[in-house]
Amino acid sequence: MLTIEMEFLMGRAVLSQWGDRTQAEWPPHPQRLFSALVSAYGELGAQKEHENALRWFESLTAPEIKADLSPALRSTPSYFVPVNDEAMKSDSGRTDFRHVLDRRIRHERFFPAVVPEDPIVVFQWPQVPQLEQHRAPLAELVESLTYIGHSSSPVRACLRDESVTPSLCPADHGEMSLRIPSAGRFDRLMSSHELRRADESIQPPLGRVQSYKRPIASSIFSNDAIVVALEGGPRLGMGSTLPLIQQVRSALLARFGTSVSEVLSGHDSVGDMSRQPHLAIVPLGFVNSPYADGSLKGVAFVLPATADRSSRRQLRAALAKTWKLHLGPLGSINVRYVDPRSQGRLKSLDFSAYVGASDTWASVTPVVLDRHPRDKRPAEAVIATACERIGLPRPVEVGIRSVSTISGAPTVHEFHGRSKQVDNRPRQHTTIRFDRKVHGPVMLGAGRFTGLGLCMPLRIPSR
Repeated sequence: MLTIEMEFLMGRAVLSQWGDRTQAEWPPHPQRLFSALVSAYGELGAQKEHENALRWFESLTAPEIKADLSPALRSTPSYFVPVNDEAMKSDSGRTDFRHVLDRRIRHERFFPAVVPEDPIVVFQWPQVPQLEQHRAPLAELVESLTYIGHSSSPVRACLRDESVTPSLCPADHGEMSLRIPSAGRFDRLMSSHELRRADESIQPPLGRVQSYKRPIASSIFSNDAIVVALEGGPRLGMGSTLPLIQQVRSALLARFGTSVSEVLSGHDSVGDMSRQPHLAIVPLGFVNSPYADGSLKGVAFVLPATADRSSRRQLRAALAKTWKLHLGPLGSINVRYVDPRSQGRLKSLDFSAYVGASDTWASVTPVVLDRHPRDKRPAEAVIATACERIGLPRPVEVGIRSVSTISGAPTVHEFHGRSKQVDNRPRQHTTIRFDRKVHGPVMLGAGRFTGLGLCMPLRIPSR
């Protein structure tokens, strides 16, 4: 991996867009970085090893970028700036004896600037062939960068060893288009430089343009769940989630026998509760419909995304055949494996409804807060931290209430059942909004492995 870190030392960047000098460019385009490296190449004496590194660099794929995508914009009034000193001119045999400052022509110029919250921008290439061959000369070029864009934007730059989580990734269709270097760009810049010696109005060609979009974050849970239907027996509602999931989990462990991994059992080798991501069991109910009644239709078994294939095979084998789940005085329920390829299955058993990308999510079962709210740590902050705990970005807005936004989901007070993980902890329905779309499944809080804190993407229809 190749990672170039660049810090704007003044806390702001003065960069003009290629097609509109009155507008600021942000984030800095990768091609702007390459042009600055070519400039450093000339200042270092145009050495052959630096040229080879630049020719190799221009052939790389489009980089990932980490930058503040919501910077403050500085207003861009026009300034009339005198050009460089000119020699005294003669006009019709007459000499211009005015002061040199009065003879200088003033041209209108703009200095658009952005002020990011984080002045560090990182360009990252995950897969880079022949990196070690060119690392040393490239590092020398990068460390020789003095400014990017206008000379009032001094920078510090270096190669870094650690990778970063990108803010923008190359895409076929994206939110913005950025200029990137491509093969032959070094030669075009050098030839443009020679032409500008005679005519300073000549500009390098636009070059290649690449679409970028924000990456879609995913939780630590796999989006490929194993689903079983609950058929026959007593009719249960979503309020019975906790005791039902406890019964299902106990029956499943009995079907595994003595040989079961930590990712499936949820306990480590000494019998303590696992601190690693493990199997979560969540209810599938008739919700999010005008006719939803909150009745339980099935159960989904969700492994962490890091689970190995053997654990998945073992889980599928334990659930492949229909078996009975005994509920004591209530009777028994048939547990039937649902083939994802089967046609005509209930919509309530489609786990993909809990997976799709969205920037707004709402709880179907209440979130059990894993920290007690305080004045300096309100319930909204506890839920925001719970999102980060499962690998999602911190939400920009969290709402809490006793009633779910999802139709058919019971209120907080209608959920019953006890366990040492959730007893004496506050429970809240929540609606969460992120600054970007994220992938599910989203299960939050202390009860996320036992069916509580299950969220569904909330799609608000456009008017």
